[in-house]
Amino acid sequence: DLSKVSVPVFFNEPTSFLQRFTEDMEYCDMLEIATMLPRSADRTLFVAGFAMSNYASTFGRIAKPFNPLLGETFEYVRRDKRYRALSEQVEHHPPISACWVEGKNYVYHADTNIKSKFNSGSLTVVPTGVCHVELKLPLAFLDRDDEKNAGAACQPPRINEAEGYFTEHYTWNKLTTNVNGIMIANFWIEHVGDLDVLNHRSGDRTKITFMQSGWTGRNKFKVTGEALDRQGNKVYDIAGDWTSKLVARPVDATGSATQEAETIKRPSHMDATVSADDAVKYAASNSIQVPRTPFVLWKINDRQTKNNTYNLTTYAMSLNDKPAELVPYLCPTDSRFRPDQRAMETGEYELADTEKSRLENKQRATRRRREQGELKAWKPRWFTKEFDNDSNESYWRFNDAYWTEREHAAQLQKEAGATQPASVDVWDDVENIF
Repeated sequence: DLSKVSVPVFFNEPTSFLQRFTEDMEYCDMLEIATMLPRSADRTLFVAGFAMSNYASTFGRIAKPFNPLLGETFEYVRRDKRYRALSEQVEHHPPISACWVEGKNYVYHADTNIKSKFNSGSLTVVPTGVCHVELKLPLAFLDRDDEKNAGAACQPPRINEAEGYFTEHYTWNKLTTNVNGIMIANFWIEHVGDLDVLNHRSGDRTKITFMQSGWTGRNKFKVTGEALDRQGNKVYDIAGDWTSKLVARPVDATGSATQEAETIKRPSHMDATVSADDAVKYAASNSIQVPRTPFVLWKINDRQTKNNTYNLTTYAMSLNDKPAELVPYLCPTDSRFRPDQRAMETGEYELADTEKSRLENKQRATRRRREQGELKAWKPRWFTKEFDNDSNESYWRFNDAYWTEREHAAQLQKEAGATQPASVDVWDDVENIF
């Protein structure tokens, strides 16, 4: 199991796995579109498209993200997309990372323990853990003919009368990833298995299968799938590849079989909605009808190729951005302050290797001090472990404390006129891990 082995820094790319977790949000527009679809089977299809899009950023990337240190965090706020994300390394043995993203009308959260091993000339990466999406939807959707004619749902809707919405909960498991061609030094990545997304309220399900290529390379990067309604009837066929685009075709599609697939664009006015209440009201009066002809469910974003040593996506590049005006307000445990990762980003590879060894030794020493009772027992600062009745699995829930503490620490930094990173003394109950 390579997750327990310290590897030279040359195997890494200058990102943390916490940042790689945040890359799941590159195609968050699919979740916003889902909140505007009145038919539950359509919403499940788009959530599945979002789940599949998480893998597109791995195309052409062979280097390994840095393993997070225990207690390491990463925050990411997108004012244009109106979401904020926080990840924390909550356990070390086994290593578990937790991520929580709050949008206007959705929540995405996941935690994972990644195990990796060599197997017949390839590297196999097996993540465990469940991914969750919760959509906030207009109550008006429950009164539409689409819902009334769909049949009985598996669960009653979870209604928030005060704010005029109900929620739907979706879950899926992440896929196994193989890094092939190691023996011949011709590396390439493939993801294999079924991405099975379930709408727990309605019972709708969408399954997207990542096909294995085999020795001949046939079906390389190909995916197929189908979307089923709550009664088990197929409503969409899905085809494409995870490196470029997916097309969904309604089973009752009209028009020619050779007709070019339509593109569903995210409504630009959605950016003007600030709160969940605004977004829900907007969705109620501006719902989207999915075309009854083939349409593009997902399409990959353009990737910068110039000066892109690690073949990162443009979105991934933005995660290391650390403008001077942000530096005093980040938590001292943020991945952007990791000295080994920063040294690698600037091309100082020997320094990066030295710093990586220092940080790992410091973490081991801290663990020994805990075991000997010199330090208090470890407890994650921003997440708590709970149980999800829908998936029958435990998960790590955001405790809502981070953004409040960040605001308090920011006020202290402003009063002090600080321009440098905050010390651990500015933040409450935060350790010096770097």
